[in-house]
Amino acid sequence: MRVEPLELGYLQAVSEAMGVEAYIVDDLFGFPEPQDIWPEAIVLTGYNTAEGEILKEADAYKKIYPEAKIIVGGVHVELNRESFQTHPIDFVIHSQDLTVFQKVLEFIRGDIKEIPCAGVDVRRLAADGSDAWCEGTRLTVKTPQKIKPTRLLTGHGVNRTRYLDKEKIALVKNRMGCPYSCDFCYCKLINDGVQVKGDYQQMLREVKEAPAKYHWVVDDVFLASRQEALDYIKAYGELTQEEGEMAIKLIAYLRADFLAQESDLLGKLKECGLDEVIVGFEATENRELEEYNKLTDALDYPKVIELLKENDIDLTALFMVRPDYSLADFKRLNRFIAKNRLSVYTISILTPIKGTRNYEDKKSQLLTEDPRKFDFLHRVLPSKLPKAVFYLLFYGLHWRLLKSRRIHAYLGQLFAHSRLTRKIVPLSADASR
Repeated sequence: MRVEPLELGYLQAVSEAMGVEAYIVDDLFGFPEPQDIWPEAIVLTGYNTAEGEILKEADAYKKIYPEAKIIVGGVHVELNRESFQTHPIDFVIHSQDLTVFQKVLEFIRGDIKEIPCAGVDVRRLAADGSDAWCEGTRLTVKTPQKIKPTRLLTGHGVNRTRYLDKEKIALVKNRMGCPYSCDFCYCKLINDGVQVKGDYQQMLREVKEAPAKYHWVVDDVFLASRQEALDYIKAYGELTQEEGEMAIKLIAYLRADFLAQESDLLGKLKECGLDEVIVGFEATENRELEEYNKLTDALDYPKVIELLKENDIDLTALFMVRPDYSLADFKRLNRFIAKNRLSVYTISILTPIKGTRNYEDKKSQLLTEDPRKFDFLHRVLPSKLPKAVFYLLFYGLHWRLLKSRRIHAYLGQLFAHSRLTRKIVPLSADASR
C-alpha cells in the first residue's frame, strides 16, 4: 500500500489560509525540499515507528537552519510528547485541534506576543541557559473542524498511490476518534477518547473534489450504527439529486458486528460507492476476543465473509497473533483462513504501543525499545514458541496470499510498470542525443 500523507495536506491548508508560503517535502512522492528558501519553520510528523527518525531529522535541520523553529506533531506525538522535548525541537503539538498549529505559526510570525499554553509544549530558555519546557494543558477537539486538506499532493502524486491492485487512491477523513474500546487499540486514546462524527454530505463533496479513482475513508470506523448507515445513504442520494450521478469507490473500515446486524443495507451501500471494507476480525475464538474487549462474536465471521461476497464488496480481513500463541493456535487461524477462502488478509503480531497502559505494563518484558521494531511485524515480547519457530509459523500463514486473484493482479501491474519504465528510459536517452 502506498498513500499520500494526509496530515501534511491539512497543515498546508492551515498555512495557505494564513497566507504563509508552505511546501510539502516527501521523498516517496518526489516532493523535494525547495531550493534557495530559508525556512522560518519546519514541521515533522510521523507514526510510532518514525520516532527516532523525527528526532534525527529535527537535529539535522536545526544544524542547517539554526534560526528556524522546529515543530513536531501527529498521533504518536499526542500521547508521547515527553519523548520529543529535546533541544532541537521548539514546539511539540499534542492536540488534533488545527487552531493550535495556527497559533504557533502566528507566534512565529510575530502576530501574537504569547502563545496560549493549550495543546502545545514550548521550549523556553531558562536563566542558566538550559532548556525549560512550558507544558500546555490538553486540548480536546469536541466539534468537527471546518478546514479541509489541500489536494496538491493528491493531484501530483495520485498515480503513485495504490491499495494492492487498486490504483489512484486518495485519503479522506470524516470522523475523529472511535466509539469502541478495544484494549489493544491506540486510536481509542487519541483526542482524550472523545469521538467527533463528521458530516457525510461534506465528506462526499470532498470525495468528488479529490482527483482519484478510489477514496480510502481512514476513519477508525466508517459507520458505527444503522442510523449512521442510513444517514450516509441519504446524503449520497441528496447529493446525487443535486449534482448528478457519482461514480465513487470507497475503501472503509467496518466492524463485523455492524455487517452482520445491518446485512440488509449492504446492497444499498454498494450502490452508494462502498467498494471494499477492511474488517478487524483479530481472532477466531470468542475467548480471545473477550480478552481484547472486542465485543464481536467470532461465530458471525463466516456469515460476514459470505455476505460481502454476495454483495460484491471486496474484503481485507485483519488478524493478530499473540506472542503466547502455541502451534495449535497458529493451526486454528490457518484453518479459518482456508475454510472461509479469504483471498486478501493481513496478520500482525500483537504489539504494545508506546503511550498506552499496555506498553507501560509490558515495558519490563520488552525485547527492544527500538521504535522501528514496533511495526506489528516484529516480535517485541518473548514468545511461547522458540523465535525461529514463531516466525516460521507467522510467515507461513501468508502463503495462501500467493493464490489470490487480487495479488496476481497487483503483481501483474508491477511487472507492467517495470516493462514500461525499461522501454521509456532508452527512448528518452536516444531523443536527447
